[in-house]
Amino acid sequence: MIRARNDAARIALTVLAARALPAIRAVLVLEAGSTDSTRRVAADSGAVLLHDEAELAGYAPLPLLFVDAGRGPAVEEAFVLLAPVAAGAADAAVAVGTGRGDAAARREQRGLARAGFTAAGVLTGEFCVSSAAFAATRPPAGGAGALTGMIIDLMRAGPKVVPVALEAPRAQPGRGLRGRREVSRALRGRRTVPVIDR
Repeated sequence: MIRARNDAARIALTVLAARALPAIRAVLVLEAGSTDSTRRVAADSGAVLLHDEAELAGYAPLPLLFVDAGRGPAVEEAFVLLAPVAAGAADAAVAVGTGRGDAAARREQRGLARAGFTAAGVLTGEFCVSSAAFAATRPPAGGAGALTGMIIDLMRAGPKVVPVALEAPRAQPGRGLRGRREVSRALRGRRTVPVIDR
C-alpha cells in the first residue's frame, strides 16, 4: 500500500519494484489530492488505485504493508516490517528512523511514550499491520496524526505493536504548525478512550 500525493516523479519506480516481488499480491495506491499526474503514473505502472482506506477490506486477511512512495527499487527493504506481522509475533510493526525529527515528531514521541509505546527514534510513516488489527482501529485521526492515533488505538485494544529500525527512503519534510496540531489532536482525541484490559 502506498499513500501518495504529488509523487508522479518517484512512484513508478516504487510500484514497478514492488510488483516484481513474488510475495506481493497487489500494489495499492491511495492517492490524496495530487495536483500532478500521480494517479495516471501509478495506474500506468500497474497499481490498483484506491479512493478510500475502507476499500482495503477486500484484501483481508493479508497483512497490509504501507511504504513510502519514494522507496523505489529499495522497496524490498521494507519487508523487515512485514516479517513480525506475517510470523504472528506482532499485530503491527512501525518503522523508526534515527534523528530527532521536527516538533511534531517530538510531540508524537512523548504522547506515544505516555501510551506505552517507546522507540529510540522517530516514526518515518511506514508500517505493516494485520488486516484484523487495521479493521479494529477507530476511524483514523487526520493528517499527520493518523499513524499516532492508530498506534494508540491498537495498544489500547491489546494488539502488540513493535518498533522496527528502518530509515526513511528520503528526507522527511517538516510538518510545521499544522502537523503539530494534527498530532496533538490525535493524542487528545484518544485520552478519554479507556484502555481495554489485556
